Order: sequence, then C-alpha cells, then structure tokens
Amino acid sequence: MVFRRSHRKSRHGCSNCKRRRVKCDEGRPTCANCDQRHDTCIYTTPGPYTFAEDTEKAPRRSRSQKPSEPESGGSDISSVQNHLDAVTSSSTSPSLDMKQLELMMQWINHTHRLLARNEETRKIWEMPVLQDALQAPFLMHGILAFSALHLSELSASKSNNRASEWLNTAIAHKNTALSMFSEQLSNISQANVKAMVSFASLAVVFSFASARNFGPSQQEGPSLDALIHIFTLTRGVQQVVNAETAFLFASNLGPLFNIKPPDTPMPAQFQSAFQRLEKLNFDCSRQSTTHDMAPYELAITRLRQLAPFTFAEPTSLTLVGGFAIRAPEEFMEDLKNSRPFALVVLAHYCVFLHMARENWCVGPWGSIVLREISQILAPEWRPHIEWALEQVS
Repeated sequence: MVFRRSHRKSRHGCSNCKRRRVKCDEGRPTCANCDQRHDTCIYTTPGPYTFAEDTEKAPRRSRSQKPSEPESGGSDISSVQNHLDAVTSSSTSPSLDMKQLELMMQWINHTHRLLARNEETRKIWEMPVLQDALQAPFLMHGILAFSALHLSELSASKSNNRASEWLNTAIAHKNTALSMFSEQLSNISQANVKAMVSFASLAVVFSFASARNFGPSQQEGPSLDALIHIFTLTRGVQQVVNAETAFLFASNLGPLFNIKPPDTPMPAQFQSAFQRLEKLNFDCSRQSTTHDMAPYELAITRLRQLAPFTFAEPTSLTLVGGFAIRAPEEFMEDLKNSRPFALVVLAHYCVFLHMARENWCVGPWGSIVLREISQILAPEWRPHIEWALEQVS
C-alpha cells in the first residue's frame, strides 16, 4: 500500500501561491515559490507585518542551480561544470522586482496627478516626493500602495483579471506603510517631516479610494462613521505641518501649502448657502451656552476658501482632502458626538463630495453620507440641509 507523505497545511500562504494552488512555505518576506518566479510576495494575513526580525534564512537554490554531487572521478568537463555551477550560485546577481517597477511607472505616468491641483504641484508629486521616498520607506510603501490601488481600479473597469492581485498588493503596502509611519509620529524633525507630510496627505486620498475598493472583510464602504474615521485619521497632517511649519514652507514642497484659490466665481446659490450656515452658527450660539461659535466659524471659512477649486475643476481632490485635513478639532469632536449643527456643516461638505463623484477616488461618498445625515437628524434640523439634498438629488 502506498501512503502519502504527511505535510503541514499552509493556512497563511501568500496570495500568489493560493491563486496558483501550490503549497506555500510561508517564508517571510518572500516565500520560496515567489523567490524562484521573481514575483512580489503578497500576504493578506497579519503575519507579513510582524516579520521584522534579524534572523537569517538559509539561501534558497534557484532553478538553474544543480544540487551538489559527490566526487566520482568523472571527466574534466564534469569538474569544470561543477566549478561553474558553484561560481554561479555564489555570485550576487541582482534581481528585478518587476511588479514594484510597474507600480513606480504607474505613479510617474498617472497616479501622482490625482494629488495635484495645478501644474506646479503636479511636478512636486511626480519627482521631489518620489525622491524623498527613497530615504523614507514608509512613504515609498504609501506610493506603491496608492499606485496599486489605482491599477486595481483601472483593471476592474477594463474587466482585467489582475484587479484582485493589485488590490492585495495595495493592502500589503498600505499596512506596512502605516506601521512604519506610526513609529515616527513621536519623533518628527526636519530630517523626516517632508516625507511625513507627503505620506499623511497621500493617506487622506487613499482612505477615500480604499473604502470604495476593499471588500466587506476589510471595510464597510462609504458611510458617515467611515468619513469621521478618515477625518480623525488625517487630523495628523496638520499636526505634522505645525511641527516644522517654517521649514516646510521654505522647502521644495512649499507650493503644496500655498493654497491660493483659482479666480473662479462662486455661484450665487452657494454664496447664499454659506451665509445661511453663518447665520445658523450665530443663532445657535445665542440660544445655547454650550455652542462654541468659533470652531464652526473656522470650519465654514475653510470650506468656503476651498470651494473655488471644485468650481474650477469638479473632479479636483483639493477640497475633499483639504477640508478633511484642516477641519478644527472641536468640530471633529462634535461630529463624533453627532451634534446636529456639525452634521449640518458636514452635509454642505457632502455637496462638494458629490460634485467630485466622477473622480474614482470619491465616487458615491457624497450622496451616501448625506442620505445618512438626513436620516439621523431630528425633524427640526432637517430644513437646514434641504439645499444640500436638492443639490445631490
């Protein structure tokens, strides 16, 4: 009777081995199969993000490397061949990670443009930020993650079977980037602040886009709670900027912080909407001693200042990410506590989200969140979002 050799089940194998239905040795960071195929090894389990040990692995034998054979007094040709095999196996031949090179090309040619508001800032995202990433692995992982997410979206729209592959790649790079970024938050200096700001800004847009692409096992998709979570996550951008403001403004990233609105007139109905918000803020402060007028005044002002970018280019992400980064902390706390006026202000933000819906990073965020706000607001507050509902309907 022939018995099959028992083997350890591979429950946490990489996505490439699972797709090919072959046994994975679960080697971290790269399994043996991916190493031989020169593939980027992607793990979707938590394991890949805790492998940072200094342990050394035994070198793997490549396909071209033959196993050593005992000396048997063979011919001189055989001896020479064995010598050549030994030299080949011991040489340090550089390998190319083709998938990461593809992601870099995607960033340079296309993805970086999603973060730009004009030609000047486009050039900054294209190269200076990429150059900073060469010295900041967390930023490089962030760039690769966003490029992979972009490729996943493009592949899905073309019914390309690589969509899930790119999505898994985006998840892996994103998780690695966040872990490395978090470790440096308590030690911001001029040496890392440019990379920190670039990554934090990138994380804002990535968060919007990823909620539309990750499955139910990863995120629940666009929702009010998800939007508040993004706002909370991206509050750190302004804190990083505040740590080295003068240095950043004088650096080659300076134009990113020069938020000069385009000369695009604001439609009369939007001007009226902002005036109603300001009046409501004043009325609330008179009617309640617990209503702090100042943070809301700042939130409304920030939204008004960023609005021209959307009027100039509806698919622009400047307002989408800019308001998330610059929203006052007190306003954020009131959102978390579902304070009615905070939800009313957010409803007006949703109008601009809806205007940017043709941008794949945004999609239906505005309409989904606005619908949820209208459902949880008390009846006496709903008239204050009627204009927003009309704009999104």
